[in-house]
Amino acid sequence: MDVIISEFEEKVSEIDEYVFFVQRTVHLRGFTIATDRVQVSSTVHNILKSNLFLLLSNLVEASFKNALEKLCIQITSENITYNKVIPEIKKLWIEKKYKNFENVKIPKNMQKSEFVMNIINSITEDIIEIKFYTDEEKRKNDDISGNVDAREINKINMKYGAKILTQPSISTQSLLTVKIQRNNLAHGDESFSECGRNYTLTELEEIKNESIDYMRFILNHIKEVIENKQYIVE
Repeated sequence: MDVIISEFEEKVSEIDEYVFFVQRTVHLRGFTIATDRVQVSSTVHNILKSNLFLLLSNLVEASFKNALEKLCIQITSENITYNKVIPEIKKLWIEKKYKNFENVKIPKNMQKSEFVMNIINSITEDIIEIKFYTDEEKRKNDDISGNVDAREINKINMKYGAKILTQPSISTQSLLTVKIQRNNLAHGDESFSECGRNYTLTELEEIKNESIDYMRFILNHIKEVIENKQYIVE
């Protein structure tokens, strides 16, 4: 998790640098390249402002995916048996391993009920193996669909046995705003210039800070879950 958090902070620094640039050039109306004078319109500045929502959305989704994948890798690496993990991990593992029960090939001379019963009886000694992605090519995980806000993050955390018991005092409205604006831009419901025009630099700074602070809390929470092995029953 330390590597994931470090990568997160590197991306945060990039976003901070981007916002600093936008803040310092918001009143710029032109600049010179060689002998050519380039005009910079307010539309261009609004587009730069709206790009922040895409940067933040990417940061939130990528860092959260990486943290959950790390949690799954850690659980799998410990060779824990089914009866030693918390109910959330049991359910998750069963869903992933036995979702195709109807399509399994039953051995000859054995009834389906007997076959299923044998599997159930052997589950307690099965080693837990959870893959966050469907295969080694890292296809899209169905749990995260690009619509990640604080509510969805809490829901997914609970599914992976990383329930947040005490929410931080950080506002979650900014994450919701990032999700909505990201979708509006991605689906063409709002132009980049329109989006940027609707937010002041002060508002964007607040959205950036709150979104980053909340994700920083989430990553450290998952780190604590891993370090304290909270996925193992006491």
